[in-house]
Amino acid sequence: MSDLENQKKSLEEFHVTDGKERDAKEERIQAARDLENLLGIKDMNPYGTNNKDVFASSLGEMSIAEMTTLASRVGLPASATENKTMLKNKLLQSFDIFVQQHNVTVAGQAKPVISPDDPNYNEVKKLFEL
Repeated sequence: MSDLENQKKSLEEFHVTDGKERDAKEERIQAARDLENLLGIKDMNPYGTNNKDVFASSLGEMSIAEMTTLASRVGLPASATENKTMLKNKLLQSFDIFVQQHNVTVAGQAKPVISPDDPNYNEVKKLFEL
């Protein structure tokens, strides 16, 4: 085994033993994405989600051109001189403001979001059990 292979194996072991729950976070993000897709949040929200972790994950996958398009869609002035990090931070701040402004709580008895007769009922139920 070469020195490089030994170093790589050593780093993989370190990744496993660092104590962080990366897989659990990714599973929660995916579950939130699945639920929001079933509920149609993407069509109702200019950011495409109500979950900050999902939004941050999506931003991490976007190019600067995609972020600039999103910024113009949500009403942020995105100048051509800004770098990707600044634009990402502005979008995250804008997302926080949007969520705070649209976080409506309704007093009264809770009603089910989806009917047990709906064909997607079992899928939604599984997502809530995570």
